[in-house]
Amino acid sequence: MRDAMLDAMDGVPGVDILLAHDPRLPMPTHASQCHVLNDDDEPWQIWMSLMAAADMVWLVAPESAGVLQQLTEAVEASGKVLLTSASEAVRMAGSKWQTYRQLHGAGVPVVETMQAPHRPDSGSAWVVKPDDGVSCDNARYFHDADALESWLQNIPAGHIVQPYVQGLPASLTMLCRGGEAWLLACNQQLVEVEQGRIRYCGGIVNGTAERWTDFDELARQVAAAIPGLFGYVGVDLIIGNDGCLHVLEVNPRLTTSFAGLQAAIHYNPARLLLDLFYNEDFKLPSGLQRNRIEIKLND
Repeated sequence: MRDAMLDAMDGVPGVDILLAHDPRLPMPTHASQCHVLNDDDEPWQIWMSLMAAADMVWLVAPESAGVLQQLTEAVEASGKVLLTSASEAVRMAGSKWQTYRQLHGAGVPVVETMQAPHRPDSGSAWVVKPDDGVSCDNARYFHDADALESWLQNIPAGHIVQPYVQGLPASLTMLCRGGEAWLLACNQQLVEVEQGRIRYCGGIVNGTAERWTDFDELARQVAAAIPGLFGYVGVDLIIGNDGCLHVLEVNPRLTTSFAGLQAAIHYNPARLLLDLFYNEDFKLPSGLQRNRIEIKLND
């Protein structure tokens, strides 16, 4: 995802890229200034110094432990241009429980969600996740109600419980601004359930493009329900066996699908983001493609 961001921004004339680099990862090839983190470096100080030197900040960070929220608030306090969602939207979307309440109240079709140790009465199997978790991290699957009840009595606070919805895991990639949405891709997610653990293995960008009209309407509903969303946003959902869409969560940031987005739409996604920011009458370019691009993790 990092390299996809850098490749895209490098393709925009007149843009200098500043970033911090973890030396455990391959060195980036596109950067005007790259600070390699040392063992004695304080990452927050490095991020603040790079932010001070930048004009615009394109954040990508996990919601877990409030990291994305803190970074977003820091950018807002600095007065720099923020190319991602506002802190209030990040706070909302960073909590699966708060997201459920917001979307449900707005009439968006969303999977029933309760705070542990309570569980929905619906369903014959259930999923338990950290309220601020990312992707499938620490998500558990239960098909036995007694086992679920026993486990719920011993988990720490900050988890949610949802019924396991039979169907096809999917997601959508969209641009948002001021309560409006522009759908870019309809994706299939590759998810495995093994020994009670749920694992995200990758996805197929535009793997569910046949549902474009339905996904487009859902994107508009989500953006209207959380108007502080800006820039690239992902929505995870299930296409139920009955064909209905069921939203699981909203990601107020880039998701893994971004790694294949440029090839999928045959257009520079960084150019789209900057156009969204600068152009009050933003419209998607004509002729964006809907290519199927597969992304695999943990190969």
